[in-house]
Amino acid sequence: MDTVRALTVGVDVDLAMFCAHLAQQRVPYRVFEERGRQVLEVASQLDADRVRAEYDAWRGGRLELRWSQRPMRPRIAWRRILAEYPVVVALMAIAIVCLPATWPLDADRLGPVLPWLTIVPISGAGGELQFDSLERVLASGQWWRLVTPIFIHFGLVHLAFNAAVVVEFGRRIERGAGSLALMLLTLSIAIVSNVAQFALTHGPLFGGLSGVAYGLVAYVVVRGRFDRTERVWYVNPSFAIAVVAMLLVMSSGVTEWFGLHIANTAHWVGLVLGSVAALLWRPRGARDGG
Repeated sequence: MDTVRALTVGVDVDLAMFCAHLAQQRVPYRVFEERGRQVLEVASQLDADRVRAEYDAWRGGRLELRWSQRPMRPRIAWRRILAEYPVVVALMAIAIVCLPATWPLDADRLGPVLPWLTIVPISGAGGELQFDSLERVLASGQWWRLVTPIFIHFGLVHLAFNAAVVVEFGRRIERGAGSLALMLLTLSIAIVSNVAQFALTHGPLFGGLSGVAYGLVAYVVVRGRFDRTERVWYVNPSFAIAVVAMLLVMSSGVTEWFGLHIANTAHWVGLVLGSVAALLWRPRGARDGG
């Protein structure tokens, strides 16, 4: 279910106390500014009707609100988040669970888990890695390796940066196009970008959700050119320019001066695939009535 606009008021109206009242009443909401006005959205039409009635009563002096003596801790509606964004939640959960797989690298070891996540099995440390061909690996039935490199992250910062982008743009796609669309888009980008990265660099020790992240950003940006009236697809043009500029800088090789080797092939492939997908395939999610 999409959110419902309950109130639209001027920016001079102080909604702090009223929002505190909604929090105390366990009414999920969000407030944002749009074209010089404050907009308050809630989860359902029933909540919207209630909010309007209580707001009118408050402004009319029929409802007295007071600051709570003991501020309530904000509650995260985990069930609602899981119901609305199951694919985003699953991606983040798997990435977090797989994060410790790279920790043995700090001690110049591969550990027991990492070789199962790389695009081909690897062995050896502190020198040349030994690995088999992708063709023989797939012939043996290890098809999961086409996807699992996206869950390999080399540190918490690496994961946090990728997670921030995937959560922001993944939820947009899941909300505007549906969970199936996001899942298929993620799998397609993961498989093609991983294979391309391995084929062009012939190095198996790479990973991260960044290729998928670039693909999701590209999908949202390009789709926004077609669905201009849907807020879920709107991206500030300066952000899109910054994304491409950053990718160009990283592809220049300047990061390698600092010992940071980046899987730029996966990034470019993700960017292209996301753009092409938005040009050719624009499903609408159930919450958008499609």
